Amino acid sequence: SSHEEISVKASMKPIRNKFSWGTIEWLANDEVGNSRELSLARMTLPPGGATDTHIHANCEESIYVVRGEVECRIGEERVRVKAGGQSVVPKGAVHSIRNAGDAPAEIILSYSSAARAFELV
Repeated sequence: SSHEEISVKASMKPIRNKFSWGTIEWLANDEVGNSRELSLARMTLPPGGATDTHIHANCEESIYVVRGEVECRIGEERVRVKAGGQSVVPKGAVHSIRNAGDAPAEIILSYSSAARAFELV
């Protein structure tokens, strides 16, 4: 049954990517194998850490700050987001995320596609 398929897929291991600016742990997406409709990740940024400027041509991105404070650059706008706050990046918008605090930041990212497109700009 489809319920069994979901239960099995829920136990799949996250995929962890390390970058010079921090880490992303993919919790759900088509690559992890447990979602066909969305992507979910946990990102950690050290103080001063910042993602490369990029776009997602096929999906929106929601940025929820669990711990710390980040600056989200979305197009020409810069938004400070503290723990408990969130920001949404429209599909195709140029953006980046920078840790604006002096402690590590933990962020939950969600995307409206299980196979999010990623392009550096």
